[in-house]
Amino acid sequence: MQFDDMTKEKLLAMDNRSLAELIGRISTAIGADQRKTGALLSDLDGLKKQFAKLSPADAEKLLSLAGKEKSEQILRMLQEQ
Repeated sequence: MQFDDMTKEKLLAMDNRSLAELIGRISTAIGADQRKTGALLSDLDGLKKQFAKLSPADAEKLLSLAGKEKSEQILRMLQEQ
């Protein structure tokens, strides 16, 4: 599985509530710091702007920082949307 333009477009098309819920589920599933997640969620419009600039290659680099298992889990959750 890879982060592709279709995945990015699905994220950008989500309303803020749905995106916040998805990010919260992903954050919990991978054991992320909930305070940092809360800070991230405080500016969803800014986050969407950052997503819009993200190339698939850049997204893959970011995902690789989480490790193979967690990045695959994140991608599965994104593609289920």
